Amino acid sequence: MLSTRRSAAVGFLQGAAMPLQFPPFARSLRFQLVVAVNVPLAILATFFLFYEYRREFAQRVREKRVALEEEAKTILPAVAALRPEGLDDVQEYVDTVCSRMRERDSPGHHIAVVFPDGAVQARAHHRASPEMIAAMQRAAAAATRKVPMGNDEMIVGHYRQSDVDVFVSEMLNNIRRSARGDLMQRAVAFLILAGVGGVVVNLVLVRLVTRPISQLVRVVRRIAAGDLATRAAEFSTTELSFLAGEINQMGQALADADQYRRLQMAKARDIQRHLLVDDRAIDGLPLASRFLPADEVGGDYYDVVMLPDGRILLCVADVTGHGVAAAMATMLLRSLLHTAVEQREGPREILEFINHHFWESTLPGDFASACLVAVDPARQRLAYASAGHESAWIVSTDGTCRELDSTGLILGIDESADWDQRELSLQPGDRLLMVTDGVTETFGSDAPGSDDESVFGQERLVRLMVASRNESLQESVDRLSQALVAFRRGTPQLDDVTIVLAELP
Repeated sequence: MLSTRRSAAVGFLQGAAMPLQFPPFARSLRFQLVVAVNVPLAILATFFLFYEYRREFAQRVREKRVALEEEAKTILPAVAALRPEGLDDVQEYVDTVCSRMRERDSPGHHIAVVFPDGAVQARAHHRASPEMIAAMQRAAAAATRKVPMGNDEMIVGHYRQSDVDVFVSEMLNNIRRSARGDLMQRAVAFLILAGVGGVVVNLVLVRLVTRPISQLVRVVRRIAAGDLATRAAEFSTTELSFLAGEINQMGQALADADQYRRLQMAKARDIQRHLLVDDRAIDGLPLASRFLPADEVGGDYYDVVMLPDGRILLCVADVTGHGVAAAMATMLLRSLLHTAVEQREGPREILEFINHHFWESTLPGDFASACLVAVDPARQRLAYASAGHESAWIVSTDGTCRELDSTGLILGIDESADWDQRELSLQPGDRLLMVTDGVTETFGSDAPGSDDESVFGQERLVRLMVASRNESLQESVDRLSQALVAFRRGTPQLDDVTIVLAELP
C-alpha cells in the first residue's frame, strides 16, 4: 500500500512541480514523513475499524433489545384485550403484526404469547415450535436476554402483565451480519479516501503547513462542538487564508442557521404550550397540570373540553417518540378531538372517531395511546375509555385508590377498533390523576430495566398521590414533579412527562 502511495505521490509531484528534480524517494525526507504519518494512520485505522465494529455491534444489540421489549409492551395490551374472544383472534393478531416485519429487514423476527391455558406463536415466518417458546423463556430469564440457538444466538424482548407473557425474538446473526456489512463499507471507503488523501496530506507535509492546518482543525472542532462564534485567523499564504475565510463563512452560516432553528423551535414550543389548557380556565372542575417535554417540543398532549350535555371531558394522550414529528401528531390529535366532541357524545365514540381519522392520516408505525374521561360533577359520576394508555387513578379522601386501566387497543393499529366504556361513581373530594408513561417509566439509573427499582413505577406514583391527598392540587403536582427529578438522580429525562390532577368539588 505504501509503495502504491509513493508512486502516486511521485507522479503527482513531478507533474505539478516540473522542472524540479527530486532525489530518489527512499533517500528523501518526504519518504520518512510518509512512513511516519501513514504507518501509524494505518494501524490506528485498523484498530478504529475493529473497535467501531465491536461498539456498533454492542450498540445494535442494546437497541434491538430495547426495541423488542417496546414491541412486546405494545403487543401485550392488544392480546390481553383479544384474549376473551379466543385464541384464534389472538393468533390472527400476532400473525398480522409479525407479517408486517419483512423477511429481508428482519429475517429472525418471531412473536410468542403465553397464557395460563395455552400459547400462541406467529406463523408468518414458519418458526413456531415448542422448542422456540422454551428458548425464548430461557432468554427472557437471562440477564443478557440472550440464549444460544443452534449456531447462532437469539435475543428476546419480554413483557409480562398479570398472567400474560409476550416474547419477541430476533437472531443475533442478522445484527452481526449488518454490522459487518457496515464495517466493510467503511473499510472500502477508508481505503479509497486514504489513496486520494495520502497524496494531498503528503504534499501538505512537504510544504510544511502542518501547524496552520492544525490551527484550522482546532477551529473546525470547536465549531463542530457547538462554539459557533469561533473564527480562524488569517495566514500568510493565499490558499490557507482562503480556507480560513471559508471556514469563517461556514461558522457564520451555521450560527445563522442555528439561531433561525432556535427561533422556529421556540415558536413551535410556544404554540404547543399555548394550546394546552390553562388550569384556571376550567369552570366546575379544579385542575392542576404539568407538561415537561423531553425535547424542545413533545409528543404528549392533554386537553379539557366542555361537552354539550354539561360534562367535562379530560383527555391525555401520548404519541410514540418525541420531538418535532411527535409534536405534529399531537396537533392532529387535538384537531380530531375537538372535531369529535361536536359529533360524538361519550368517550368510546370519541375514541372511535379519533382512531379512524388518525389511522388514515398517519404513517404506518405511528401510534398513540389516549385516555378520555368524561366527568359529570352534578351527578358525581365519570365515564372513561382508554386506548392502551397508562392507567389513570381515582384517589379518595380516605386514601383508597381505584385504577382506570386500558379498555382497548392503542390508536393507529386497527381502523375499525372499538373500546369498552366504563362508568364509576364519585364522592366530593375524589381526585382524578392522569399521567403518561413518561412518569411511571422514569429511569433512576443508567441501566434501564436492570431491576424493579430502576423505574418510578405505578406503586410509587399511587403512594405519593395518596400521601399528598390533603395538599392543594398544585402542591401535589409539584411534589410529584420534584419526586421524578430526584428519582432520576441527575440522569437526563428520556421521555415526555405529563401530569393532570383534577378534584371533584
